[in-house]
Amino acid sequence: MAWRDMTEQELATRPEARLGGALLWVVLAAAVVCVVAIGGALLAFDQLRGIGVRYTIAVGFAGIWSAVFVVMTLLRLPATPMVASAGFVAWIAYRFAVALWSQAGWPLAVDLWAEAVLAAGFCGYMADGVRPNAYYRRRLPAA
Repeated sequence: MAWRDMTEQELATRPEARLGGALLWVVLAAAVVCVVAIGGALLAFDQLRGIGVRYTIAVGFAGIWSAVFVVMTLLRLPATPMVASAGFVAWIAYRFAVALWSQAGWPLAVDLWAEAVLAAGFCGYMADGVRPNAYYRRRLPAA
């Protein structure tokens, strides 16, 4: 898809240039993940320790990814879609490696395939969606 830079008037008037829609919901969900990960680690660390080191790393990574995504979004950093997508893919790759390592079988394989589908949707939206491109990169599809 071809993109063009937004004009100053478009930046001020287009709703896509503001945080809203599906992008807002993703940011809010990530903020909840971050709060739960931090709160859980502070208030119930024994439960985190109880799931084992491999899954503790996955939970920690998800909490850190969420915090980075929310902060980068609030700062409107143009690299946010790429960084967030790369982090999402890295998290799933790690979980896949853990699943192979632990020989968890088909139930975890189904879980991972579903996460891969969600990651593909997220990465596609962040790369080609009008709102992420308008919000982070200040560009719109060329007509």
